Amino acid sequence: MADTTRTTDRSTPPALGARSWRRWAVRFACLAVGCVLLAPGWSWDTAALAVPALSPFVALAAAIATRSISLAALFAVPVLLIVLVRRRWLCRYVCPTGLLADLAGRLRGRGKSYGAKLPPLGQWLALATVGGAGLGYPLFLWLDPLAIFAAFVHVWGREVAGAAWLCAAGLPLVLLISWLAPGVWCARLCPLGATQDLLAWPLQKFRRRQVDDPPPPRGWLLTRRVALAGGLGALGAAAIMRWLNRRPASPLRPPGAVADGRFTTLCVRCGNCARVCPSQILHPDLGEFGVDSFLTPVIRYEHEYCLETCQRCTHVCPSGALRRLVEEDKPHAVIGLPRVDMEVCLLGEDHECAICRNACPYEAIRIVFSEETYLSTPTVDPSRCNGCGACQVRCPTEPVKAIVVYPAGQ
Repeated sequence: MADTTRTTDRSTPPALGARSWRRWAVRFACLAVGCVLLAPGWSWDTAALAVPALSPFVALAAAIATRSISLAALFAVPVLLIVLVRRRWLCRYVCPTGLLADLAGRLRGRGKSYGAKLPPLGQWLALATVGGAGLGYPLFLWLDPLAIFAAFVHVWGREVAGAAWLCAAGLPLVLLISWLAPGVWCARLCPLGATQDLLAWPLQKFRRRQVDDPPPPRGWLLTRRVALAGGLGALGAAAIMRWLNRRPASPLRPPGAVADGRFTTLCVRCGNCARVCPSQILHPDLGEFGVDSFLTPVIRYEHEYCLETCQRCTHVCPSGALRRLVEEDKPHAVIGLPRVDMEVCLLGEDHECAICRNACPYEAIRIVFSEETYLSTPTVDPSRCNGCGACQVRCPTEPVKAIVVYPAGQ
């Protein structure tokens, strides 16, 4: 009699005919919808937010870290309710990264999977992230597959050069892992899939298990895993806090950004903020400000400034790294503070110039005459300035600007 037993290990994907064509049609439709929503040209900013904000992993960790529930988290609520009763529903039907990882695994065929015996690292990553979030530092939030997919699409939709293409490297890396070890990313490594397993675990006795489900963890094993991984996450967050207190410099961040140390762990590197910025002043940090800041958005005032009427980047952040702003909040969302170098300033050479004063949209700069030096000096009022960069961009001195915006506190 033929053996009809089917393995529960998802490391080796079943043949295409074993899956419902209807399910595959839904998955490809979700992939197409995700690409359309993330494509450039939308004036509706919520389109960019919709994809990464679906993740319960990001929503839960961000809510714990920020001690609040943002509007972005509301996207994940329906998904959260569904995965409680339909284990890994998001993976099976919606996740575009999971679909592409499945296809990459099928290119390899049904050969040996070198990661079949890997422990469920995704659960450890998810639990460590939640443990770190308790102290405000969700350590591995940037491993969310929906954010990885969004970053890839955003880079292809923008004009980027050089090392900025590293923003798109996450998805190819996932596909390479899936080709070398089919199914390992989804079943063993993905923290979003693991989060769904953990959320669904309390109701597993009342749910019919699918043949390709990974085996659910035993109660005592899960309890030990929660304690160990959560504790390690909290220890990692504490170490980061101590290290950040000694870091000498931080970059200019988008308006509404949380404190820089928390920003680097809350930011999922999805690229939404850079995609919607009309001034194109947001760029990925390529390691200039530390390993923890890698690929997070930093402001560079090269050709344009942060418009006083714009808050779009704060409306598309799925993780709470950017606090949502309205127009009335913008003057108080401090990015940095300008400093004037009188050795470069035209006024220091006894020329007439008031361009920085005239360019300031907040009327925060005055030209003050000093009786000591007999020179007129641009003076910045910190109570009115939010560091938008208009003065720096419009300053006529080249190649060195006479007025430069620095992060607050530096």
